[in-house]
Amino acid sequence: MSLKNCHNFEDFRKLAKKKLPSPIFHYIDGGSDDESTLRRNTESFNDCDLVPNILASVGKPDLSTTLFGKKIDMPIFLSPAAMQRLYHPDGDRASAKAAEKFNTFYSMSSMGNNTIEEVSNISGGPKLFQLYVHKDRSISDDLIDRSRRSGFDAMCLTVDTLVAGNREKDHRTGFTTPPKLTLQSLMSFAMRPRWVFNYLTGKRFELSNVKKKTDKGTNIAKSVIEYINEQYDPAMGWKDAEYCAKKWNGPFALKGVMSVEDDKKDIDIGCKAY
Repeated sequence: MSLKNCHNFEDFRKLAKKKLPSPIFHYIDGGSDDESTLRRNTESFNDCDLVPNILASVGKPDLSTTLFGKKIDMPIFLSPAAMQRLYHPDGDRASAKAAEKFNTFYSMSSMGNNTIEEVSNISGGPKLFQLYVHKDRSISDDLIDRSRRSGFDAMCLTVDTLVAGNREKDHRTGFTTPPKLTLQSLMSFAMRPRWVFNYLTGKRFELSNVKKKTDKGTNIAKSVIEYINEQYDPAMGWKDAEYCAKKWNGPFALKGVMSVEDDKKDIDIGCKAY
């Protein structure tokens, strides 16, 4: 199976499962606990019906729209995904280049494996940075300042990860970052020699944007759950979100808003989207 044989989401999922070691695949594919929310979200999306107006004389369809003051060519963009070098040797650079090619937003995770500056240098397309409020506030401040200097167009603050979700599949597979071989995962890694070769011969695995602020950026031989609970501030509140919005002083969004009441509050602190 190859990319040319992929025609829908499930095809891409099967290809990823074929190419990635089991712990890596289940990290990107899975959800928390019993994955009931993951299933409900998928079912809700599948239940949406698109009812077009026929004979509308559209001619050449125009899918472009404006987001955060930037015109993009399609009404979708790449959301932030952590540790992308686990899935492809080029990591965030590949995603940024792809987004630029199709003129849509690339979103960079705080847990990226490439630096803010590196991505800015290789991509002139619209870019958004995804922020967490760290217990060490100087880390968050540093990420905001560097994103501004590097010409990022927008920022979003993740507000639904005050503590990490209980990812049961990660417990079962022994997934850590960087990956550690266990008896359970050894066979899965051995059956995917290309992934192992790329991982071992590529750039050292690290959380590139925080490595100079904390040794946890290079020494993270632990689960994602442990890392998030250790580094991110569970006491974050609306004042912290407002502080980040004002410090960024540009197009700003909250990622993880799920109620109308909270949506009204995010408008009050200067958010442009949620």
